[in-house]
Amino acid sequence: MSARRGHLIDLSPLRTSPAFARMWIGSTLAGIGGQLTIVTVMLHVFALTQSTFAVSMIAVAGLVPMILAGLYGGMLADAFDRRRVALIAATITFASTALLAALTWTGMETIWWLYALSMINSAANSVGMATRTAIVPRLIPREKLAAASALNGVAFGLTVMAGPALAGLLVALTGYGWTYTIDVVLMLSMFLGLWTLPALRPEGETVRPGLESLVDGWRFLRRAGNIRMQYIIDIIAMTFGQPLVLFPALGTVLLGGGALTTGILTAAVAVGTFASSLFSGRVVQYRWHGRGIARAVQAYGGA
Repeated sequence: MSARRGHLIDLSPLRTSPAFARMWIGSTLAGIGGQLTIVTVMLHVFALTQSTFAVSMIAVAGLVPMILAGLYGGMLADAFDRRRVALIAATITFASTALLAALTWTGMETIWWLYALSMINSAANSVGMATRTAIVPRLIPREKLAAASALNGVAFGLTVMAGPALAGLLVALTGYGWTYTIDVVLMLSMFLGLWTLPALRPEGETVRPGLESLVDGWRFLRRAGNIRMQYIIDIIAMTFGQPLVLFPALGTVLLGGGALTTGILTAAVAVGTFASSLFSGRVVQYRWHGRGIARAVQAYGGA
């Protein structure tokens, strides 16, 4: 029994830190809503244009804001109260999603509105994710960080598994307006998880966000070759091996299905993420992190 438990995910961080547990639950529910909107926007754009190129441009349009916001989000998390930064990012995401729902309900949505609001969502989510990641070490003892990371992997698996499947079902049954509106409701859980956190002001010496802080980050990456290579490998895998933009066309044209088929295809990608995180008890003890990342990317590319 103990050996079997050793292979299962360690849930102790949820018991050790109620604040982490609340943020984890809120982030998971809000993440499902975020995936709901991502897949719905893909379906919406394809319905308006019948073009997989137009669908792929959603990711292209959100790439630069996501990278810049992610870099700046890390600087903000190091210089200001992390709870406040995360709340501001969540508020921007909530407002842009609410506007997307309002435009759809009134019939005023256009391809350009979908692109613009996707860019805003991408930037705000990037800041929010960077800040929430920086919050975790302030809530969890050092020896529990690996287990907390595995729990976040489970949350990610749940969001990208349940969100797309739910998006396909809702779009097929209720349309785009209701689907965006449900995301707005789910976003409220993020505020609950963040609002109940204590103030998380910077510790030690702080650097004002700006070019100097960004240069310091680049200098760190030049010294930390293992972390730098992890970023490079991940960017290559996500850039050249990401099949999501093809799913609306595959689901509706090639397979002869519809929105529900597209949602199931997208959700299927996350089954492995969820399963590997669920049985991560031994994985978090693996010492050769770089080798593990390389093998995972090879399996990802092969699939």
